[in-house]
Amino acid sequence: MRVVSIGCPLPSPMVDNHSIANAPSLFDYDACIFEPRAVSEQIEGLAAGDAGLRSADGRPVQAGASGAFAFGLGELLEQRRFELQQLVERGGVLLVFAHPNISHPSVSSMPGLERYTLLPSPGPGALRWPTLRAGDGKEIRATAPQHPLAGYLDELSGRLRYRAVWQERSPDFPKNTQVLARSVGGAALAVEFELGAGRLVFAPPPQEPLSTADRKRFTASVLELLTRLVDEDGAGREPVWVAKYDTEPIAAAREALTAATAELREAERRETETRATLAETARFSELLWRPAGAKLSTLTADAFRLLGYEVLENGVSGGIELSEGKETALLEVAASEQTVSEQVYLTLQRRIEEQFLRRQQRPKGIIVVSGQRDLDPNMRRQAWSRPLVNACETFNYALIPVAALYELVNFAIEDPDPEGLAELRASIRETAGVLEVEEPEPEALETPSVVENGRAATPVAEEPEGAAEPG
Repeated sequence: MRVVSIGCPLPSPMVDNHSIANAPSLFDYDACIFEPRAVSEQIEGLAAGDAGLRSADGRPVQAGASGAFAFGLGELLEQRRFELQQLVERGGVLLVFAHPNISHPSVSSMPGLERYTLLPSPGPGALRWPTLRAGDGKEIRATAPQHPLAGYLDELSGRLRYRAVWQERSPDFPKNTQVLARSVGGAALAVEFELGAGRLVFAPPPQEPLSTADRKRFTASVLELLTRLVDEDGAGREPVWVAKYDTEPIAAAREALTAATAELREAERRETETRATLAETARFSELLWRPAGAKLSTLTADAFRLLGYEVLENGVSGGIELSEGKETALLEVAASEQTVSEQVYLTLQRRIEEQFLRRQQRPKGIIVVSGQRDLDPNMRRQAWSRPLVNACETFNYALIPVAALYELVNFAIEDPDPEGLAELRASIRETAGVLEVEEPEPEALETPSVVENGRAATPVAEEPEGAAEPG
């Protein structure tokens, strides 16, 4: 099952997390998670020109028309509307966290744009006021125990908060819509609309902020829900009214099936949750071997977030930007099965010079390098070139091997002490050349000892084993 999430990042290798701007074609997925409130914020930021988001091909997204160097916002949104329609038409699942509808008048290139304009329409007015209204509450009761959403509601009981309700008496509320959950007062909170072969499900969103443990549980529950929605044959589902004609044997069989389904759901939930925990626990080990590309860049950005940096991906300079108070840094990531050359330094230098011309400020340069990535990190003898090291020492750039970054991340996960993390960031800031991490001796400092190669304020430089002489 291929899953894409727009505006709701889930920590799982099963999910491709993207913004509305940089996602690949949505119709290539089996299921799409859509967080309308986050998408609305992204749209408004793009319209105002301060979102800093880029399209899937790397072009900045702007409010005007598309061109050679920019992607037009109106064209982007029309493209997403088409992709979501195609996804549902070919039998895909669209899971939406229900919020009230709003308009986006700031997007002049798409007049009449509303929050739900991008979604396949279940009917005129079905996703607008007064049919869809604002609401707020935590008491949510499942009304369709055999529907896959029941497991999501049960597992996350007390961790969800509804933000919208449907007025079922509205003439625009589509007939044959299945109500999946209600409030204590009977208001419809979760629904599934009939859309041919596909499935459009609206569910209550999680109550923010989620703790790390709750986010793992939320991720596992959402993935279990999507798996069951995808596996069910939408066209073959019996109508809700069929249950009114059950005989006693049929009713007894339904009850037995409900009990067995609950047991199976619990076992599948534990498996999914365990897989999600394993994936989250082990994900940063992928730094050691991932090839160059979006996955490695995302992992690297998340690693620096754990170290306490504010991270902007696809920033104004076209790559990853880090900030710590008033201090800023530009980050480049390079990986190769061979020795990483000095080309990555030239790319970083160009970005730094461009930012200097714009802001009259020269940020710190950081390069994360994964040369000879197919080898055990302890066996990498020529992971980067000597000219790359020389350039970093000369221009005060930090050259961080992925093995060193992995050690720092593990420290941050095991002991996220703010003072210790501040020391690590200071070491990176002061590094000119290769940054090496040394394991502390027993009863020594809790923070890993960092040795900076070249012009640094703290301990002596050592010749890194990974440096390769030219030629």
